[in-house]
Amino acid sequence: MSIIKKIVTFKPGFNLRVIVGLISVVGFLSACAIVGLGDLSKALGAQDAKYTARSIEAGAKVYFEQCARCHGADGKGIDSQGPALNSIAFLGKTDAGREVQKSQRILDIGWVGNLDSYIRAVTTSGIPLKSSNQWEVIHPAFGQAVGGNLRDDQITDVSRFILNWAQNPATSGTIDSPKPGAAFVPKPTSAPLTPEQEAGKAVFLKNGCNACHAIKGVAQGNIGPNLSAIGTDAAAIITAADYKASQGKATTVEEFINESITAPGVYIAAKCPTGACPANVMPPNFKTTIPDADIKSLVAYLVSLK
Repeated sequence: MSIIKKIVTFKPGFNLRVIVGLISVVGFLSACAIVGLGDLSKALGAQDAKYTARSIEAGAKVYFEQCARCHGADGKGIDSQGPALNSIAFLGKTDAGREVQKSQRILDIGWVGNLDSYIRAVTTSGIPLKSSNQWEVIHPAFGQAVGGNLRDDQITDVSRFILNWAQNPATSGTIDSPKPGAAFVPKPTSAPLTPEQEAGKAVFLKNGCNACHAIKGVAQGNIGPNLSAIGTDAAAIITAADYKASQGKATTVEEFINESITAPGVYIAAKCPTGACPANVMPPNFKTTIPDADIKSLVAYLVSLK
């Protein structure tokens, strides 16, 4: 009982009371600081997420203004224009911000940095040499530091937009870059054009079709559908449900191409380089402004593109 009595009747001295008080205050402030830092961390994380979201949104605008013409509105690439950027081969895959599959493109070229640094480097400085005979154009330099029109923050934004696709990258329907060196393997020589087809090619260029349409090795238009393989594509279109539901009446490739030239409003193709194909862009009066013989030659030329 004497010990209990001493504890109950114990009266600490002034110095001890001060020390105990200081310890209590420090402990209380530390607890507040820990809670406050946790709240601050959450707040900063939320602000960072908002900033990143705004950056991705700004990057989308840059992408559609500058990049979609060659890489496609969906990022899956455009034949002869540019490779896919929305592709598991290019992006790899991320899950909750963590890389779960590395970019095959980075591995193929031996890039020592990460994919973000690669995208920004190419966007800024371009690719000054033709590294593949698969693409008709050389990637331009967009950075203001090298004479382009994009600021550093815009290049960062567009990189974030592209990298955002890595959460669910496309795994099919993409036009990916060939392995280094593979694109320069000799390809079979295509059959020479007939005199009528050559005349049709001249009609294509004379009437400004190249301003809107791309044909590999001939034109780089990026408004209307790519015609590099229209002879093959048309065969699939005339059997598709959306064409059969339209006012189109063609049953052969020749009829479809003729119809597309002389009555362009009958059927609007679903996909153009920068997204859905716009209506009422192709002149509706080619039937009267281009002689029948020239249209016949133009059809013959386009049918040969496969």
